[in-house]
Amino acid sequence: RCPANGTVAGTAYAHCGTQWWSYDTPATIGGKMGYSKNQGLGGAFFWELSGDTSNGELISAMKNGLG
Repeated sequence: RCPANGTVAGTAYAHCGTQWWSYDTPATIGGKMGYSKNQGLGGAFFWELSGDTSNGELISAMKNGLG
């Protein structure tokens, strides 16, 4: 409902009325997964996934970014 206005430090943000939101998009997740791979880290995790789309865009971005 509140589209991203831009990104800061690799995270999308949006300003809707009096509220500020930050969240990940497939593009920001891709950047974070690239960083993880480049640093030789062992993987990634997420706090919760209720904001993902019905076809799993966010979890797919994690999987594809680490592959």
